[in-house]
Amino acid sequence: MASTDIRIRTATHEDCALILHHRRRMFEDMKEGSAQDLDQMVEASAPWLDRALADGSYRGWLVENAGGEVVAGGGVLISSWPAGPRDHYARRALIINVYTEPEFRRQSLARRLMLWMIQWLKDQGFSSVSLHASAEGRVLYETLGFQPTNEMRLQLK
Repeated sequence: MASTDIRIRTATHEDCALILHHRRRMFEDMKEGSAQDLDQMVEASAPWLDRALADGSYRGWLVENAGGEVVAGGGVLISSWPAGPRDHYARRALIINVYTEPEFRRQSLARRLMLWMIQWLKDQGFSSVSLHASAEGRVLYETLGFQPTNEMRLQLK
């Protein structure tokens, strides 16, 4: 598939099942969670995603091939967050759900999608964005200028 044979479109609430399919496959590929865990994740996320798409706190984009088949996707979660010394807005952006169907990988689709989302964030006035990188995605994100941070995590369950 030539890179010109794709289009990136904004996700709508009609795309909820597809976005959740990508999210589930992303975690399956990373070997995170059991089938039951992933079922529960999808079930709990469905009403949240529908609301988040409606209120704009989640913005999603889908990559379609020339035949109109969705082959990749990703999104930005926007949350209320206190301003900081380098970011004077009371909001924060987190890129999530970046996923490319296996048969369409290594065609720069994720790169094009990431550049699209980064430009959208710049256009919206964001001064930074974060993401959690899988081992497979880390190289792409580093080539786009993402750097490790000091974030830490404690599992409470």
